[in-house]
Amino acid sequence: MREALQSGSLLLDAAMGTALMSQGLSGRAPAWNLSHPDRVRAVHLRHVAAGAEVVLTNTFAGASAEEAAAAVKLARESGARHVGGSLWAGLENLQAQVAQLGSADCIWLEAATSLPQALAALQVALRETRLPVVVTVAMQSAPLNRLRDAGAAAAGYNCSPWPADASGADVVKLAAEGLGPEDWARRLPQARLRGGCCGTDERYLLALRATER
Repeated sequence: MREALQSGSLLLDAAMGTALMSQGLSGRAPAWNLSHPDRVRAVHLRHVAAGAEVVLTNTFAGASAEEAAAAVKLARESGARHVGGSLWAGLENLQAQVAQLGSADCIWLEAATSLPQALAALQVALRETRLPVVVTVAMQSAPLNRLRDAGAAAAGYNCSPWPADASGADVVKLAAEGLGPEDWARRLPQARLRGGCCGTDERYLLALRATER
């Protein structure tokens, strides 16, 4: 997968947490891998049916070992081409969290809110795994080359706020920000790896694919 992350073009998935919360689930999202596996799997399946080639595990908030294993299993059952192990870059026990996702195809460190946080998380992940590591930041701008030079297979922006200028980003995986699918897809910056974050669903992926035809 490293080559695809470093030089390929891939459609990423859309949001998991907000999709499940819209169904009335509450509490820790990774716990739903055990308590509501059918719902988690169904979100993955909808994303893949809409064209997603990469799905991220439902582990962003940090999972127990059992929850992490279930998350990878559910993501694999979607039939996606690749599975990324999703983790918030600010997790305190990041080393253990990365280790638990060793059966994924890559580690996807998300929503860093500062460059030091992003770099620190990247170094923890690179020490723990030989899997390629993607880093995304929830910032209006960031020196993405610093992350790539430090060992990230790909770097870019996710969630909110949308970047002021996404030029040079490998990844844009942005929130709906109140936009409908078509408006969101038209406004989403160009990048090799694109998908949706909070508030997006399979309709957004379909709209994004339509802009690329």
